[in-house]
Amino acid sequence: MKMIGWTILVSIVSSVTTYLFMKYKTLENIILNLTDFTQEDIQKLKGLIRWKF
Repeated sequence: MKMIGWTILVSIVSSVTTYLFMKYKTLENIILNLTDFTQEDIQKLKGLIRWKF
């Protein structure tokens, strides 16, 4: 029973992710449209991610 729950959860997350990418095309557009982040915030995040990895 627990496995069925995880399977349903994974399929829902996958469907939502697919839908968002089809609608907004890029992760950057998804973040800009669904949060109150600005373009500058995203550039700062990209800089932090590059610095850490």
